[in-house]
Amino acid sequence: MMNGLRMQALRLLCIACCLTCGIGVSWMFPDRGFAHPHVFVDATVDFVFENGGLAGMKVHWTFDPMASSQYLTDLDINGDGTLTAEEWTSQRDDIAVFLAEERFFLHVAVNGQSVFIPSIRDFVATFENGKLEYSFFAPLAAENGSDVIVAVFDPSYYTDFQIAEESFRFSGRSEGISYTLDDAPELAFYEGQIIPLAARVHF
Repeated sequence: MMNGLRMQALRLLCIACCLTCGIGVSWMFPDRGFAHPHVFVDATVDFVFENGGLAGMKVHWTFDPMASSQYLTDLDINGDGTLTAEEWTSQRDDIAVFLAEERFFLHVAVNGQSVFIPSIRDFVATFENGKLEYSFFAPLAAENGSDVIVAVFDPSYYTDFQIAEESFRFSGRSEGISYTLDDAPELAFYEGQIIPLAARVHF
């Protein structure tokens, strides 16, 4: 489906985007055609409101222990079994580039119009208690009175982002918000076989 640099980026993203351009890991992953997810990520999305409107989303991912251990090997430059702030900072921008090519796995619509999130900020990774975690802020401006739909998924289905009703939170506003978590058949992926859950928010 993709080739050249794009295929390389996808392969890196298929291990949850934890690697940088300079690490050659293509031997670990054959061409696409996975029958089931290989990586599991617990995801949360915190809708952040400012001045009555939506300012963006604080996103948090927790990778499963097996994937976390594998990815630490690549992120841990000095091989001491930890992920330091310096190690992360040296790789963060490259990983963000890969994530941007996949829309940060955030599939968003505002008032019925698909919205592409071009960049993120406050991108942090930590490794504690055997688990790798990512957090970042994704700017998303929407005025009061808007309808917003957000789903978190990997169209290749290599990574399964696991969400539940409590995965979506709201900061900066406690009233005037309606929220449901429903199947989103309009966002079906993996040749239409997988129907993701989507948060539908009105404020």
